[in-house]
Amino acid sequence: MSTTSRQLRRRRPGSHGRCPLTFFDLVFWDFPPVQRLFFYDRADLGHDVPDFLLRELPLLKKSLATALHHFYPLAGRLPCRIQERVSPEVAYTDGDSVRLTVAVSGDDFEDLACDHPRDTARLRPLLPPLPTHGNGSSLLSQDVLAIQVTVFPRAGICVGTTVHHAVADGSSYAHFVKTWAAIHRLGEKAVVDHTPPLFDRSVVRDGAGLREAFIRDHQDLAAAGDRRLDGWDLRRRPGVIVFATFRFTDELLRRLGRHVESETSARCSPYALACGAAWAGIVRARGGCDDTGGDAQFGFVTGCKPRTSPPIPSNYFGNCLGLCRVEAERSRLTAANAAAAIWSVIEGLSTEQGRALRNAREWVRGAREYAAARAVTVAGSPKLGVYAAAHFGAPWGRPRKVEIVSVERTGALALAESGRDGEGGIEVGLALPRGEMDVFRAFYRDLPLRLDPAAYRCREGKS
Repeated sequence: MSTTSRQLRRRRPGSHGRCPLTFFDLVFWDFPPVQRLFFYDRADLGHDVPDFLLRELPLLKKSLATALHHFYPLAGRLPCRIQERVSPEVAYTDGDSVRLTVAVSGDDFEDLACDHPRDTARLRPLLPPLPTHGNGSSLLSQDVLAIQVTVFPRAGICVGTTVHHAVADGSSYAHFVKTWAAIHRLGEKAVVDHTPPLFDRSVVRDGAGLREAFIRDHQDLAAAGDRRLDGWDLRRRPGVIVFATFRFTDELLRRLGRHVESETSARCSPYALACGAAWAGIVRARGGCDDTGGDAQFGFVTGCKPRTSPPIPSNYFGNCLGLCRVEAERSRLTAANAAAAIWSVIEGLSTEQGRALRNAREWVRGAREYAAARAVTVAGSPKLGVYAAAHFGAPWGRPRKVEIVSVERTGALALAESGRDGEGGIEVGLALPRGEMDVFRAFYRDLPLRLDPAAYRCREGKS
């Protein structure tokens, strides 16, 4: 793969500024960056590289620069560590830039953009690293956003993004991508029709002093050399790690919902059904059904903008997520009781005022406990609408496939709405060691049959 990098600059009003991190942001301070891939396979995008550089790249750069003018903290920098008596914040100045890398790949585009297991080592070259900046041997700061465009000659285009998790959650990221794509599709007038991002940190109330508490937590953990977040990093495990996508169609979710209700009486949301089935499948893949002790653990995030008092505006840019925990007996975990357990926590969020923030003081240290226990977590959400957000217009259109490849470092489920017209449902991306992936695929393949007990008993009788 050959690459070239350029700094994409966009001036903004004013000479410099700072955007403090809130307690919501600090939860994700030392999480791995979020990395997504957008695959576009329109035939007229698959032209020769010189043609792409001449026709398409200038338009893409112009629309990106215009979008960054409105989302200017994304062109800023974060300190590499939280220092004593220094407020952690994004610093930006007039003329800041985002690194845009252009690459050419000879890999098989069709194979990379499909659902079946692919070696994650083939996907990593499509992702840009976040540039770091230092003085001599010390790293002082790092960029917030980096973008890479990879051309597959006569096949398609892949856009890879890497964003620091402490700066934006999925909702804010989708807001940026949607604005960028709309400008590319419709021109600068598209900004008029889009709600601008809100960077005012005063809308985040912190009466409990969580921000200062989280800063102390991070400083104490760093001083102690705490590395428990590495417990999620699959790259530290031996063997080949593969990434695959599993589709929970509307029809499959309806059948699963009826099964869960009959088994547990819980009437679950599609989100809880897909997450529950995937959680149970991962526990099975890890050999959890043979483990007679201990609870299986699951974690997900919930949007806190409407759950605070007063509510935070929907266009607020930054993190605004609460951490939720679920536990269930490992040896008895099934798709049905896993989904019901997740749904019970979700229901509690809507029925109990303030529950989303009830245990907030434990979030920073609790995340490390969950990582050490290898809890299954969630990245992304079908509500983000990333397929629709990333519609760049002709000749790009909507992406054929969107992947959150960074789940290789967090062990999370990568959730998105279905990208296939008419299919509906939820896509679940998953990174696992190859042997565990084989077990999970068998679990997923047999899931429809397991939802029909009579058919399943018949199959067992023949085996």
